[in-house]
Amino acid sequence: MEWPKRARTADWENGVLALDREKQFEVPELTAEIMERLAGYTLVGFHVKGCPVSDELLTPFAGHKSMVNFGVEDGALTDACFPIFSAMPKLRYLLLDGNAAIHGGGLSALRECKIDLLTLNRTGLDDAGLLQAASIPKLSHIQLDHTAVTYEGLLAIAGNNYIKPVAHMQFTQEQMEHFSQLQREKAKKPAQLDEQAESECRSVLSAFFAEMTEWEQYMEQVGFEDAEAVPRLLAIWEKYVSEKPRPGYRPLGLSYSAQGTYNGEEFLDAEQITKNKLYIYTREKSTGFDRRFLMKRVGEEWRIDAVQERLDGWQRTGL
Repeated sequence: MEWPKRARTADWENGVLALDREKQFEVPELTAEIMERLAGYTLVGFHVKGCPVSDELLTPFAGHKSMVNFGVEDGALTDACFPIFSAMPKLRYLLLDGNAAIHGGGLSALRECKIDLLTLNRTGLDDAGLLQAASIPKLSHIQLDHTAVTYEGLLAIAGNNYIKPVAHMQFTQEQMEHFSQLQREKAKKPAQLDEQAESECRSVLSAFFAEMTEWEQYMEQVGFEDAEAVPRLLAIWEKYVSEKPRPGYRPLGLSYSAQGTYNGEEFLDAEQITKNKLYIYTREKSTGFDRRFLMKRVGEEWRIDAVQERLDGWQRTGL
């Protein structure tokens, strides 16, 4: 085969090697020589599926400076592979599903990495390995279906409120919700919750949700050009919101959801921050999307001062 001068991605499956998804070559197996050649490219993505790739075969990639997304699925990797990945300074996504010999014993090697997503479905990952994974500071999502992780092992990492385990089959929805609740409890500051304040804040949010849903339904009917669109939205803000308007977000930037941004919001929890500030946690019923609203006491009333969404950790967004 005639190797191209440069490539940014390499994918191998069923005996076909694709470079940059366009150049395809018949490659029955990945040899040490081929791996050396691939490691010489400034790849940002490398993915192999269904090939018995060993730890030794990955050695040429150690220290690869441009790799962001690396995957070996249904291979023959063991815990000895992790030091190889630890030397990739830009690695963010590591996909290792189906490597049954991985138990997680070497995951501590990734503590200095910037890995954000780690998939270990259908591996031998156990409770001790999951505990090591939870020590990776930047890791926000780990997939662990069909592993040896027990529910007790999952609860043992609840002290890490940044990580979000993803398990659709390993545990029930109720178990995962309990885990999320425990994470929030452990992350709370020791301030005593003012139950009266919590009740008042929930009432404010419920009214805000209802009026926003009504406004969005109105917008769906009349469109942005309607003369009442902005005044009606500003009236809601005047009534419920203390946050200073920000460019690109409502009410300065008009947008709406036909389904209603807050139409399926359910209250989950509350966290007292100070006497005059607290968080109210919610979840969108149909999607499981998490939000938390910063409530601020203004005079004798509670107002919405900010909202955050749980994506890569909690991130501020617009109402």
